[in-house]
Amino acid sequence: MSNRRVFLKSALALAAGLSLGVHKASAETGPFPSNIVYTADDPGQWDKKVGTHAPQVTVADGKVTIQTKHPMSSAHYIVRHTLVGADGTVLGAQVFTPEDKPESSYDIPAKGEYYATSFCNLHDFWVTKFTV
Repeated sequence: MSNRRVFLKSALALAAGLSLGVHKASAETGPFPSNIVYTADDPGQWDKKVGTHAPQVTVADGKVTIQTKHPMSSAHYIVRHTLVGADGTVLGAQVFTPEDKPESSYDIPAKGEYYATSFCNLHDFWVTKFTV
């Protein structure tokens, strides 16, 4: 469990750093380093996993809903969602068990850019950037 916490903290720090411009975006990697952070546009080694791992975002009535269309079992499940502001501030997080549905909702404090994250215990850390 400790290793998972360290990984999640590191992944969030990476996402925050990336949003602040620490990582130089390129045409090849997009806004995130390949094979560290996965996106629908850059799924790396998980190119067949996009539909069930990249977080899907819906914005309505001042709330954002993050959903990962992922089957859940004790061997393979979505561990956590986070909502991160463009400045790297974590605005909300939801931890899941294998029995949960990987869906979470958060209040949106203002218009701007945000990141929705989804972490799978087998297929790593996925990010979807969106604007409200």
